[in-house]
Amino acid sequence: MSLRNTTKLLTKLSATTVFAVSSTAFAAGFSIPAPIKVDAGPVGTIDVQGVASVMGFAQTNPSAPGSGLNSKNFGAGITNGLVMINKSTGLVQFNLIAGAYNFPNLGQPFHSASTAIKDFTALPEAYVSVVPSSDFSISIGQLPTLLGYTGTLDFNRMNIEGGFPWTIQPSYSRGVQVNYSMGPVSASLSWNDGYFSNRYNVISGLLTYAINTDNSLSIYAAGNTGHTGTVSDLTSLAFSKNGYVDGSLVYDNSDLYGAYYTYSGSSFTVTPEVQYMYTPKNAQFGTTQSSYDISAMIHGAYYITPNWSIAGGVDYEKSGASGEGSTATGGYFGYGPPEFDSSTAKIVKFVMPPQHS
Repeated sequence: MSLRNTTKLLTKLSATTVFAVSSTAFAAGFSIPAPIKVDAGPVGTIDVQGVASVMGFAQTNPSAPGSGLNSKNFGAGITNGLVMINKSTGLVQFNLIAGAYNFPNLGQPFHSASTAIKDFTALPEAYVSVVPSSDFSISIGQLPTLLGYTGTLDFNRMNIEGGFPWTIQPSYSRGVQVNYSMGPVSASLSWNDGYFSNRYNVISGLLTYAINTDNSLSIYAAGNTGHTGTVSDLTSLAFSKNGYVDGSLVYDNSDLYGAYYTYSGSSFTVTPEVQYMYTPKNAQFGTTQSSYDISAMIHGAYYITPNWSIAGGVDYEKSGASGEGSTATGGYFGYGPPEFDSSTAKIVKFVMPPQHS
């Protein structure tokens, strides 16, 4: 999932089958059964839920032979084998997700679940929340990102594969998050370690306005208050032994801004999103020139029946490749011919991923 140097655009047709026991229904993802309520004694009532899923794929331009599933033109693999336990009542609440998972990603070869586990461990989500009232809470631990519309886990998505904006967003971060809501407005602010760097110097936030029951508008932003590692650490693993962490250092030292609008009606859901990443000059990080990336998507799902839907989308990405940050990532996304010169080139890609859920 942390491949940043794919030199050709990869096109993939994929299908996923999800078997779930006790989980909540996600409006933009798979509808799966309600949680099982368990009496945990002094802890109180907890919800136990689980998801198991497999994915078959056909892909062009795979990775070099011998590198696992991502080197195959055809294959199948586990995308989820998760147990989810949460307590959502009382002053002290918690959320745990444990097991195997995967992050199918538009335009990149399909990786095995073991790759994602190496990045975020077999306990990707684990946090405790103090909830003194219905409109205020504080959470601490390993939390899903506030940034972007696309769900981190694929069964939370209308499209199985994450789109272009999602590609350069963090998935999970460790930190503290404050949540507050008042009427139609809700806001969250977090101090965290960004792209799982274990350096707590990133501030991120999300603001959502619910226009009515069917429409909402969200804006989000994140930025590093200092710097994390150096641009030369991306390929050397000198900063961390985790390839995802080192491969994401340019993103960790960038500012990220985005917005998305969601319409969720009785027969279909549609969400456009636009995102801007800016990597500034930073002598400590090693960038003497700035660079930027713009990505956007329109994803939608049509509900054929209460149990079946079909989803699709269009994704767009363009990089301004003038600085070391863009050079180090091959234009943020890694797409382009081998002779790509990041000092002068611009990258524009349009993709229509056929998906179903």
